[in-house]
Amino acid sequence: MQVLKTAAMFALTALFATLTACEKPAAESDPAPASAMGGAPSGQAPSTMQDRAQAAPAAGPAAKPGGGLLAEASGVEGNLAITIRWSAEIVTGIPAEGLITSVYKRTAQLLCPVTSSAEAPYSYFAIVDNPNAEPFAATGAYQPWWNEDCTGSLTIADSYHADDPTLAGPEPVVRTAGTRPLSTGDTPLTVETDLNKARTRYMFLSPSADGFQQDDAPGYPARRVAASAAPMAVMDFTLEGPIGDGKREVAVQGGMLHVEWTFSRGRTTP
Repeated sequence: MQVLKTAAMFALTALFATLTACEKPAAESDPAPASAMGGAPSGQAPSTMQDRAQAAPAAGPAAKPGGGLLAEASGVEGNLAITIRWSAEIVTGIPAEGLITSVYKRTAQLLCPVTSSAEAPYSYFAIVDNPNAEPFAATGAYQPWWNEDCTGSLTIADSYHADDPTLAGPEPVVRTAGTRPLSTGDTPLTVETDLNKARTRYMFLSPSADGFQQDDAPGYPARRVAASAAPMAVMDFTLEGPIGDGKREVAVQGGMLHVEWTFSRGRTTP
């Protein structure tokens, strides 16, 4: 039993270390002045979506006698399709000395395959929330859904405008725009169902990409910059029930962040 517990603790610690290495604030673009479906092989009839999809379980988790949920089988596959939209307009400065208006319009689309793990008596999120605590201190019944990788894109249409009253004439609006693919290494997520309390926690790390084109401005040449999908590094939500669809709105400086996701069972392959 001690050998099994030690092996389990080592595996859990390795998983925590992997996610912790990714949990850093995503790169933001600094305004310069201031601051997937393939076809059938030749000779074969095109396959239908039903043919391409693997068989999915007909039902989700069953109710636990006395309340809560029973764990699903280990190895159940599914997809999480995630949309992150950030829109904001932030004005900083003093009118008499100059104002800076920064506009953010960003949309990220992600498709993330997930796979269920076996029921565990300890919570992965208990380690995330209390990294210095005993890993097995939180006991109960939990089912993690691990992310394998994500694919997607980030589209931005930002702008930056400095209004300096000491300068003659209007100053240019500096725009940053484009669509870039998201690196799967930058888009991890973790999902865990608390079976006893029948609720699921979703933790998305804000994806980022580089290579967005930023216009030139007086004294600053055009350049390629990085951008993130959200103004925070981590988006963390808890919803009642098993893994499933969700939607949340979060007030952020100068605007709103919208996060929406859908869960489907089985996998669709090209």
